[in-house]
Order: sequence, then C-alpha cells, then structure tokens
Amino acid sequence: MEINLTLTAKTLQLAAQLDHSVTTGGVLYVKNVPERTYLAVTPKQWIILKKFQTSHTVPAVLEAIIDERICPPLGEFYELILKAVRAHILITPGYTVPSVGATTWPLALKPKRMRYGMWALLLVGLGLTLTLRPTIPHNVTDVLAGLGLLWLTAVIGAVFGASLIRGAGGEVYISRNWFIQSADLCMLSPEDQKVIWLAPIATFVACTGLLAWYRPEWSFLPLMGLILMLRPILFGRMSHFFRVQAKRRLSDAEHDHIFPPNRSPRSRWKLLVVNLSNPTTWVEIAYGIGWTVLLAYFVGILTEVPPWTTEFWKNQGPLLAIGLLGSLALLGAAYAGVELYIYAQRRTAHRRKKLRKLYRRWYGRKALLTDENARLRAVLRCPLLRTLPPTATHAIAKAFHAHPVGAWRILHDFDQPVKEVSLVLSGKVGVYRKIRSGRRVLHQVLQEDDLVGLHAIADQMHPQFQYRCLTPVVLLQMERAVADELILSRVKPAQITNLVQKMPFLARLSLCRNWHMQAVQRFAELSRIQDYKEGDIILQEGYYSENFFIIFEGEALTTKGGKRRNVMRAGTFFGEIGLLQNSNATAQVTARDGTRCLCIPRREFLRFVAHNYTVAMELERVSSQRLGHPIFPLTPGNYRTL
Repeated sequence: MEINLTLTAKTLQLAAQLDHSVTTGGVLYVKNVPERTYLAVTPKQWIILKKFQTSHTVPAVLEAIIDERICPPLGEFYELILKAVRAHILITPGYTVPSVGATTWPLALKPKRMRYGMWALLLVGLGLTLTLRPTIPHNVTDVLAGLGLLWLTAVIGAVFGASLIRGAGGEVYISRNWFIQSADLCMLSPEDQKVIWLAPIATFVACTGLLAWYRPEWSFLPLMGLILMLRPILFGRMSHFFRVQAKRRLSDAEHDHIFPPNRSPRSRWKLLVVNLSNPTTWVEIAYGIGWTVLLAYFVGILTEVPPWTTEFWKNQGPLLAIGLLGSLALLGAAYAGVELYIYAQRRTAHRRKKLRKLYRRWYGRKALLTDENARLRAVLRCPLLRTLPPTATHAIAKAFHAHPVGAWRILHDFDQPVKEVSLVLSGKVGVYRKIRSGRRVLHQVLQEDDLVGLHAIADQMHPQFQYRCLTPVVLLQMERAVADELILSRVKPAQITNLVQKMPFLARLSLCRNWHMQAVQRFAELSRIQDYKEGDIILQEGYYSENFFIIFEGEALTTKGGKRRNVMRAGTFFGEIGLLQNSNATAQVTARDGTRCLCIPRREFLRFVAHNYTVAMELERVSSQRLGHPIFPLTPGNYRTL
C-alpha cells in the first residue's frame, strides 16, 4: 500500500456488498461479504467511512468532517482509512471483487438452546478431570489411542462450533487445509459468541473427564490439548471469551498501527495505559495466574506428587509464586527496555546527524567539492534555480565560483548596492533588518541551498538588508549583472518573493521543520504578506476569522477577556484553532509597531492541511498544547459556536 498516494490523491469509495454487526463494547464490525474481510470500528468511525458512499479523496472527506465538527484525532483518522483500505472496506472505483463463498453447512444449532447443556457438559467433565487422576501413557498403544482421541475431539469440537455459528445466523468458512474458520463470529451477538467460544472447550473437557474415569492412560494427550487450548496468551480461546463481554473494546484503528506517525513509543505507551485501565485486562491476568496454578496441579498429579497436600504447597508454593511474579516483572522489564532502546536509538541518530552537520560547517569546508558537477547539484537543490530550464541551470553552474568566508564577516551592509548573488553551499548566513529605533534585528537565517543577495527584489517595500555570516560559509558566487541575465530575467518577482524570502523563513520554523520541501514551497505560494500598524487588531476574540496567520516580522500582543497573556514574536502562528474547529477566535491578537504576517485564507489553508498529513499532525499537536486538551474530537463546550 502506497500510503502517500492513498492519503492524498487516490479516489476511494465504500465496497458494494457490506454488512455490519450490532454495536457491543463501543465497537461494531463491518464485513466485506464477497471477500470475507472484517474491520472493527466505533459508531463515529463508521459515520466517517460512510462519507465514502460516493467516490471521494481522503483530503476531501477530511475537509468535510472538519467543517461538520465530527473530525476524530487525525492519527486515528488516517489509521482508520489505511485499515479500511487494507480490509477492502474502502476500494478504488472499478475494483473487481474476488468472491470467497461460504460453505453450505448442513447442521444448525441454536446457541441459546444449547447454552445450559453445554455448561452442564463443561462442569461434569471438569469435575471428573479434577477429581480423578489422569496418568502418563504406559506404551505406544496408549499414545496412539490418545492421539486418535485428541484428533477426534478436535474435529467434534470444530463441528460443534460451526453448527452453533450457522444456527446463530453466521457464515461458516473452510480453509484450503480443511480447517473450520471462526472469523464470522464477530458478526454475532456477544451472548452467542460466548457460547460458541466455549463449545470446543466443553468438548475437550468432557472427553478428558470421561477418559480419566474410563481409561486414565488415554487421557494424557487430550488433557495436554485442553491445557494448550486454555492458554492465557498467544490467542488462546479464553482470551476471546473474556474480550467478547468487555464493556470497552478497541477498534482496529486503535492498535497494531500501520500509519507511520502512530508507530511511536508515545502511542504504544498510551495503548498500554488504555489496556491496563480496562477491567478485562486484569481478568485475563487473574485467569493467567489461575491457569498456571492449574497447570502445576496437573503436573503434580502426573508426577505422583499430590498437589492437594500441605507439603506440596509448602515446598512448591513459594517457587510457583516467585515464578509468576518474576514472569510478570520480566515481561514488564522487557517491554520497558525495548521502548527505551527505540527511543534512545532515535535520539542518538538525531544528535549524530546534528553533530555531523555542525562539524561539516565549522571544520569540513576543505572537504567540500566545488567542481562543476558539484555546483550543478547545488543549483538543482535550490528551490528557485531548479525551476529554470536545463540550459539555464548548466549556465548558472558554470558562472558560479566558490568563495569561502569566515564566521561573523559581513557580506553586504545596509545602504550598499548588491554586487554579487550567492548560493550557500555550506554554513549559515543571517539576514538582518533595521527597525524604526535603528536597532538591527535578525530577520531570518539562510542555510544550505538558499540564495543570498535577492532579498531587496523579493521585498521591494523594505529593500534594506544586511547579510552576515553566522558560521564559516562556503558560497557559490556570481556577479550581479550575470545573475540579472541568467536568473532574474527568467523568473517573476512573485516567484522570488515566495522562494527566496518566504520559503527559507518557513523552513526554519518548528511548525515546518519536518515538512517535505514541496509542502513548504506550496505553503509559501499560498501565503501573502500583510503589513499592520501599531494597535491594529489582527484577530478579534469572539469573532470568526477567515485566515491563518504566521508572524513574519515584529511582534503581536495576545489578550483574552481583556487580560494580557503573552507576546508573540516572528515565527509564531495563530488562528488555526478557529479554522480547524470551525469556531470563533478564543483570544485577541493586536499588532505592535512593524508587525507583518503571512496570511492564508481559510479554504486554502484547510485544503493544504488536508493534502499534507504531516502538516495536519503537527498543527493538531501544537493546537492541542495551546488548548490544554486535544483539539479533536470536538465535544460540546470545548469550542465557541459561530
């Protein structure tokens, strides 16, 4: 599955033949009937999937549910879409369905009618198994008899379960290996599911009990099969039995994540907390302890050490308790260790990359290649220069020459004509401006692949800039007259503004740091620079705003209820909460002297966010921090109505 294509451009629709179960434990199951695939969703998630009854792209549906205020957490939304596509609940138009037919099962037993008889069979067999003494086989004949009875009991249990599934209205499927599959159980009621899950267990218990009474030496292998079937881990049947009656069940979008941003230590720890807060989890843990004690009981019987004596528990009880507690502690330690290792590995890789880049800037300048091929690669990495035709980029690469400059050197000062246009090959260059008081302020920082010397053209309303090296820098330079001929004559001023001034500014923001370069470029193209006078109200509390804002230059004051909250500086964004929640502004933002903002209209902003899931996830994270609670999903009272 191509995740980027699925979440941005692919058209999807609901499959034609779908069925769904009733809601139990907060979850319902959707089934693609011809393909026999299933998806567990909550009722709210099912409402979202039904938006695809007509063909839509994922961004179109995301825009719609944001407008309707039914958007779930974005990680859950994207996980839901990918899981639905994988289960073929959502398909591309024209997709042909390979049908998987159900078996025509001849026998149908009503679970409600068989419930009490099955429990009686279970209790009688369990009583016989516990009170009588199964023994280890004496010879090969006993082993073969036990194996035959084990196989026969498994077949009878499977047939019993399949007949109950058919009687409850479910479909019976048989695999190529002639195994009767129980996948359709999820479409039945919890009461029927519990009976069906217990049916094979009751069959094994009855067989083991009868053999312990009639031929104890034959009961060993069926007993082992029963113990294995009752295992508390690795998808044992009793785990399914407990989860069927859980009051809170997880949907498929809440575990086993396939959406990359969801596969993080944070999400796994969150899932662990959710599971530990579920009473069913503790029931399963208690059952696991009981299963272990029962296993010790049977081991005692088979090894001629009576487990019902005080001496047995006096000698073996402490060891058994230590084994249980040690196993739980070891499991927890292993889980924590794996998570800490993954976290440390990621942090170490990030720090190593950062230190390597720092070393290359300060000490690795001599190792940089500056031949024509290296210059051409640098030209093709530059957002503005890469838009030119190949003949122009080759000519520019030839015209450039390498020029190393030491740290803190001034490349261009205020009120001086720009003599060269440069491309940063390595290092950092600060772009400074003077405010009305005459103080010099850092406007933005240029790094590798950014252009130096074109800011006066990019911002003709404020053409005075100073360029200063913040680290040792290696530049590819050309004369301004040559740049006019090779570059400026081929590009529009608006393009220079977007790719020379706006894009480097946006790329250094924490909001955009993890965006793809094309996303940053598109964001720069959508925005416009708006100047404000001191005291102008940029965003008014209690009123609806049609724009998303990023402070491009200067400062702005935030107030709420007439009380001052904080001062926002260049790089801070605001207005996204009202746009994402389709609600009024929660605070007022007032411009100070020299404030300039990048503004994006609401519709363009939402369309951009919907088409870039990394952008959407970052905005959701920051907005939730500002609100003090998750921005999605919306609940009555956590947003202001229009």
